Amino acid sequence: MVIDFVLFELNMQYWYMFPVSILVAIICNSSGFSGGVLFQPIYNIFLNIPIQNAVATGIATETVGMTSGALRYLWYKMIELPVGFTMIMLTIPGVVLGNFALLVIDEDLLKLILGIIIVGLATTQLFGAIRKHFGTKENIPIEDMYSYLWVPPIGGFFSAATGTGICELAQPVLEKGLKIKTKKANATAILVEATGDWIITILNLHAGLIMWELWIFTGTGVILGGQIGPYISKYLPDRVLKFVFSICVIAVGIFYIIKGVNWLSK
Repeated sequence: MVIDFVLFELNMQYWYMFPVSILVAIICNSSGFSGGVLFQPIYNIFLNIPIQNAVATGIATETVGMTSGALRYLWYKMIELPVGFTMIMLTIPGVVLGNFALLVIDEDLLKLILGIIIVGLATTQLFGAIRKHFGTKENIPIEDMYSYLWVPPIGGFFSAATGTGICELAQPVLEKGLKIKTKKANATAILVEATGDWIITILNLHAGLIMWELWIFTGTGVILGGQIGPYISKYLPDRVLKFVFSICVIAVGIFYIIKGVNWLSK
């Protein structure tokens, strides 16, 4: 009886992350960026979780949340499947390399590089939202992707090494580069993110870094939020979605840059 009580108390330690996770998943799945962007700072700064566990648990959380959102977008037929599947295949080698890089390269250095990249991309998206520049194409020929084949491996690399990258690089390419409609670009980026996250999570399972006592609340929360986000997205203006994407990604990018600069100054 005492053992059961202790286990129950331990399992309920992070109960408040359930509603937080629902909100995070709604924002991310409606706007087209990965949940790890918001979960990692929460885990690492507010919950004081070591960075390796924060990254692994954040990715495991966004894996089920992004999958939930991707399945809803598939139901709505909002995903550009040929482009999405091409990006998935190109993402996998980057994920494998990124998982190895995490063992040999300091994570703060990787975050500094990624922070600079995503701040630049998100800033262009923000200016696009201000000027009301949005993607207009419903479908594109797969040949249009040839100029951007190098992007998915880089996204996969950084996602495996830092927990962020696939959505943050894929969404601007899909909308700004390939001119796909904003909502369709968001949905396609989420499908690519969800698939890449499953591979990363399987690798992290082997390392034993996932905090299951936290994930039980965040994982269930994002599954629910992942269903709500795409539904809300259908009724929000493209400009609002781009603003949310840009501001959130810029904020986290700046956070990564600060961490990287602090690491360099040690």
